[in-house]
Amino acid sequence: MHGDVLVANIIIADDHSVVRMAVRTLLEKAGHTVIKEVARGLDVISSIKKESPDLVILDIDLPQMDGFEVLRRLSKEENKYKVLVFSAMPANRFSSRCSRLGAVAYVSKNGEISDLISAIQVVLMGYSFFPITTSSSVDDNNEVTSESDLIQSLSARELVVLKYISRGYRIRNISDELMLSTKTISTYKARLLSKLKLENVADLIDMARRNGIN
Repeated sequence: MHGDVLVANIIIADDHSVVRMAVRTLLEKAGHTVIKEVARGLDVISSIKKESPDLVILDIDLPQMDGFEVLRRLSKEENKYKVLVFSAMPANRFSSRCSRLGAVAYVSKNGEISDLISAIQVVLMGYSFFPITTSSSVDDNNEVTSESDLIQSLSARELVVLKYISRGYRIRNISDELMLSTKTISTYKARLLSKLKLENVADLIDMARRNGIN
């Protein structure tokens, strides 16, 4: 306790040092202890097992192993760790997916950073914290599916590949980031074009950016 506030030992997992510093400052001001900072997805799970934090603040956009995969692997662990996702990726596209993978909260980086402290308090009290989102619907004739619905149909890995494509990464670059073969990434790209009903990479980039995936 810190006055009437619950405090915790926390690991911050984010590949941007400026974000980590800002979050650390905010957390320490609120009485929390940052016991570890991690920049790569590969290091998150080993750090969690070693440090046994009360809470992990996890970005989805991590190199080498994205946050979705981190959540998926943690869900298989005997110890259930509390993970709060702190991401710039659109909440209406990603928060429910994170919940299904075992996260206890989702806070958008695009909102007020003070929301992060509020969410931490809610989580430490034993509750979950997710934004209320509304799903887009198809048109009245149910013949044309909205872009939002098409994106919702993508798997977690397809979404991550789409994010890298939207940033202009080439197949080999994405392969290096996700530690997958170039053939596998090419397969994901083909699936994205098919599922999103698009013809080329330029269209993929345009759709991704229109929907906040970048």
